[in-house]
Amino acid sequence: MEEVDSQFLLLINGLHTEYLDRLMWLISGKLVWIPFYLITLFAIYKTRGWQGALHLLLLVGVMMLMTDMFNSQVIRPWFHRLRPANLENPLSQYVHVVNDYRGGSYGFPSAHAANYWGLSLLVAYFMKSKRVLYSLFSLSLIVCYSRSYLGVHYPGDLLGGIIYSTIVVCLLIWLYQKYLPKRYLPEVKECPSITEWIPAMTVLATLAVFAVVAAI
Repeated sequence: MEEVDSQFLLLINGLHTEYLDRLMWLISGKLVWIPFYLITLFAIYKTRGWQGALHLLLLVGVMMLMTDMFNSQVIRPWFHRLRPANLENPLSQYVHVVNDYRGGSYGFPSAHAANYWGLSLLVAYFMKSKRVLYSLFSLSLIVCYSRSYLGVHYPGDLLGGIIYSTIVVCLLIWLYQKYLPKRYLPEVKECPSITEWIPAMTVLATLAVFAVVAAI
């Protein structure tokens, strides 16, 4: 299984060009997605009100404590799986590195995969929309691809991150529904069709900007 994971990583990482290096570097960034986060939060506000937007922020914050901080401080050191591009990993000599970026020491499970997929689940939950889930799942896959392309995560790391965040988010939603007094729950109402497309259109617009910037 380890060999298959390595071969899959090298296949993705090996299909590189200067243009894709720039594009995947942008996609893998965090701060560049801030406009997307803000617009998506606005979509939540339009469908669930300020209460729903606030609850989403709180749940995302708790989720990231688990998928990011607890992950990096506890889970990754416990699994002790070196990133592909880590110089201590024998595989690193075959990995194409972009901008001398090799990530930290360990990569399983992937925080990028966990964070983006967890966010996708929470946003889809609050908007009560499968369209939102599908569009944000596509974003998660693109970000995951960029992480393997950059050589900082095995595909198995990314799958592990998705599974881990699914467990975390399901637990958070269960606790949220079970223990939050009903009078504090945001009003449930059908998501307008046009609002459902806001996250998807924002993702497409952001990727289009990245594609242009990478070509410059």
